[in-house]
Amino acid sequence: MRQRSNSEWLLALRAGDQNQAIALAELRELVLGAIIKFLSRNETPGGSSLGHDLHQTAEDCAQEAMILIQSKLEQFRGESKFTTWAYSIAVRVTLGELRRRRWRKAVVNRVRLGEDMPVWPTDAPEPERSLERRQAWTLLVRLIENSLTPLQRKALVVHAFQGMPLDLVAEWLGGNRNSIYKLIHDARKRLKAALLSEGVTHQDIIATFDSSQRKTYLSDDGKIFPSQSVSNTIESGS
Repeated sequence: MRQRSNSEWLLALRAGDQNQAIALAELRELVLGAIIKFLSRNETPGGSSLGHDLHQTAEDCAQEAMILIQSKLEQFRGESKFTTWAYSIAVRVTLGELRRRRWRKAVVNRVRLGEDMPVWPTDAPEPERSLERRQAWTLLVRLIENSLTPLQRKALVVHAFQGMPLDLVAEWLGGNRNSIYKLIHDARKRLKAALLSEGVTHQDIIATFDSSQRKTYLSDDGKIFPSQSVSNTIESGS
């Protein structure tokens, strides 16, 4: 498989002829390989191993990723290699599928889902930073509990802090993905306004929990990195 530049990838994928078919096949092979490697690295002995289902899962995720990549070609800005950009979409699709599988297999008390805020880690190497985080977390919890409607609070908490994928939130609450997305979007807007009424911006809250080692990954229990969760609570996201 020959190397393509960013412009060559875009030109071929938009060609609408045999060149497009060849480029799609090449990209799918690269995406599938990346997903298989990602799934293999994230297998957990004694945990939620995919076993013989790994390759079928990779095939399904690659198919979904290819559809998304094609639909988002206009969003590619050339700030990285095209294949790197495509891999990032494929990894997000795969993480979403893993989360859905874990949620469907998990034994949880669905009656209490979205009702209770988690006890969030606020420790930091510096005592002053720990105090700032505790104060910020206390404020955030109070505003989530008092400023949102019960349905907004339930959807936001279960999605942002308990990690339930958006399509499963919709299935659980009896809506569709778009209606739940709007519900959570409105909850975030209301939360930002409530923070401003307290003289605090949402950027202040995010910065308090931010880290120089910030990264995003799915842990064995399905939770994501704490500062990313706090960001995801009040920033727009899917």
